[in-house]
Amino acid sequence: MLRPEDVFQHLAEGKTRDEIAQMVGYKARRYLDQFMMRRGYRWSDEKATYVQRVEPKKKRRGQKVARVIEAFQVEPYGDPKRIAEALGFASAFEMAQYMQAHGYLWSNTARNYVTQDRTQGEEPPSAEPDNARQAASNEGESVSLPLGDALELLGMLVKHRMKLERLLLHTEQGATDVPRYTIPGFSVVKSLHLSVELDRLLRTASQAWRMSQREILEAAVIEFLRKHGYDNVIQGLLTNRKQERTS
Repeated sequence: MLRPEDVFQHLAEGKTRDEIAQMVGYKARRYLDQFMMRRGYRWSDEKATYVQRVEPKKKRRGQKVARVIEAFQVEPYGDPKRIAEALGFASAFEMAQYMQAHGYLWSNTARNYVTQDRTQGEEPPSAEPDNARQAASNEGESVSLPLGDALELLGMLVKHRMKLERLLLHTEQGATDVPRYTIPGFSVVKSLHLSVELDRLLRTASQAWRMSQREILEAAVIEFLRKHGYDNVIQGLLTNRKQERTS
């Protein structure tokens, strides 16, 4: 029976992996590599021999991080503000910042904080699922915002960045003041390129306010349009929505 010691002996005698594989009845050297891998060895081109595989040490989860995750495991739909205060945070916003600093983001799928690599391929993390945006995406409909409009909107957001940050620092008061709009009609997907800092701010606000990113951006766009000549049009859309609900 072939043993790793036999392979090392043949290598010491100057035989190649191809020659050793043929000697022991393997069709190719990759089967020899697989044999050694099952026994804890990998091939090193640098040393021209097999070396022991070293499994990467798993990053230990901090005690406070573990307590946050365990709290949401017990209550997947629990109130983040209440959970945050119970764990010693001043607010849900502070808890979200703490978890992000330790490499964790909120996952709507898991209803908990997960490592950032696990959120790849998901919708951008937010406090609530964005069903309308997912439905539009499933239909394959994609519309790009004209560059000029996107730059104007982003310019306004960057200009008022300090004000937005102050609002985020007062989530208990600010969250109740954030308007929520429901505009009738079909939903479409808008592709936007945001700066890293603005994207991080948007995600944090979404978690702290328990609003989807879509709701925040819709409110920002509607407020922008109302202040720049489209107040009557927006008011008409909102009025039609109210009439649909009462009819």
